[in-house]
Amino acid sequence: MKSSIAVISSMLLVFSGIALGDTSMDRIMSALESGELSNTEAVDLLLQSVMDWDNLPARFMEGADIVPCGTPAILEACRLRGDMDSPLANRPTLSGPEHTFNSPDGLFKIHWTDSGTDAVTLNYANSIAIASDSSWKVQCNEMNFITPPPDNMVGGSDLYDIYICHLTGGTLGYTSPGGEYHPPDSTQACSASHIVMGNDISDWGQRACVVAHEFQHAIQFSYSYEESTWFMENCAVWMEEMVYPDVNDYLMYITYGQNPLRHPWMDIRSGAMYWYGGFTWPWMMWNKWGYESVREVWEYCAAVSGSNIQPAHDSMFADHGTDFETFFMDYGCWRWFTAGNWFSGCGMYNAEVSTWTPGPRVLPYHYTSTLPFSGDQTASYKPQVFGIHWIKVDLTDFQDQWIEMAFNGYDNLEWNLGVIMQDTTGRFYFNWYNCDPTTGEYTVSVGADGWDFAIFFPAFMTNYPMNHLYTFEITALGTGIEGSPSNTDLLNLNVSSNPIQAGDYVTFDLPSDGNARMFIYDMSGRVAATLIDEEMQAGSHSVQFEESGLSNGTYFIMLFASDQISGQKVVLTR
Repeated sequence: MKSSIAVISSMLLVFSGIALGDTSMDRIMSALESGELSNTEAVDLLLQSVMDWDNLPARFMEGADIVPCGTPAILEACRLRGDMDSPLANRPTLSGPEHTFNSPDGLFKIHWTDSGTDAVTLNYANSIAIASDSSWKVQCNEMNFITPPPDNMVGGSDLYDIYICHLTGGTLGYTSPGGEYHPPDSTQACSASHIVMGNDISDWGQRACVVAHEFQHAIQFSYSYEESTWFMENCAVWMEEMVYPDVNDYLMYITYGQNPLRHPWMDIRSGAMYWYGGFTWPWMMWNKWGYESVREVWEYCAAVSGSNIQPAHDSMFADHGTDFETFFMDYGCWRWFTAGNWFSGCGMYNAEVSTWTPGPRVLPYHYTSTLPFSGDQTASYKPQVFGIHWIKVDLTDFQDQWIEMAFNGYDNLEWNLGVIMQDTTGRFYFNWYNCDPTTGEYTVSVGADGWDFAIFFPAFMTNYPMNHLYTFEITALGTGIEGSPSNTDLLNLNVSSNPIQAGDYVTFDLPSDGNARMFIYDMSGRVAATLIDEEMQAGSHSVQFEESGLSNGTYFIMLFASDQISGQKVVLTR
């Protein structure tokens, strides 16, 4: 099966074919695509949506969703104009005498005034300077993202310029590369930029997070200003947590509005407020391989001119022995184990995700405790490309039985089907399957014994605007069905005794050759020991349980192999 992300490359505009929300920017772009606006008119309105929102025509502002970051609108205006060298978004002219000072670390020049609508206090300006230095320290010095290029002295020096102005319409800040200096020796679409910060962000934590967010955009423009905005915003929100882990201002994006937990059927590249909640995508990269993997995507973007976000993802995934399709299906599982579903040994997101309430959303049409149970995609929540639904079955009344899911997606389109088996005491299993490419069908049976829930999730994988339709039927096959396959025990992870002691064995099966990784997690979610991380042949295997350095207590053994995940809770005694 081909890598599904490759189909995105046919997009002509950043948001072409992708569902948008209801922001002023979305309305302007929709009017442009329908022919109601010319490119020039759209450019002017996009700039106005950031810099003079109160005076937008009523149809673009009344009832529109508030967008805290104006960078996407500025960047889209630059792209529509087709001339990044033009001074499209000029450096701001402040409402009073312009004061400047350098940040404590000498990295930024802060421009502010104490008069007129843009007025702030010196303390306010100082707080932005301090947050800017912190953002540079974490993102550039510690995480080794490249630094923004100098701006050819436009702001009076080659320090990075931040202006503090009055912004309206809910915009808290923006970063602009329009008309900025492009280093002539750069091999990529590298641009200097400047940041504009709002002058009325009363909460210090939010103010600091906005600085971290916008400075990440400045860094992104150092790699390539030609990339898709959805990943830019995903990374910028994720970076707020990297710089200020104790503030947690980002939680608003996963609790309210459109996001990958509450709206899993939406395209992961969706615009509007979804791309803020989409920080879960780079967060998964970070938790899986470290922050270097996110930086690696941007490094691959810089290696080739033009919009390169799709092959950049593919290259990074290949470096880590996987591909987009596998990572995306894992993403469906990782998102499930958030909020109340998270437990310390699940081997996925870190403990922070337990605060991502209310958590993954199961539509009322997709939950049952009785069988047989049938349904479809529902009329209002059809899965978009790279969208999923979670279909949950309570297995309380079906212990010792087999459960069968017969899925039927629309013909001649690409569908996948994921299966999660969940035990609320701290055990789960995950696998996924390719549906028939012609019929869209796949049938899977699972053994319910010992499990609390089965969660099936269909995934629509074709970049096609129509017929995102499917049906399903879930039935109980009864007990003692000879020869019924249980797709929940393909890895057959088991321990020779529980409570477990040093010298006992952990046994498992590998259905195919490949890398096998087995970790011991403590109750905090930390990897306490590694039992296996190597290439292994298909077949049955055992590994001796090594408890060196571990104290008595409860642990989780997690096995990752053959695109499957299996785990078991154990108690260590001596």
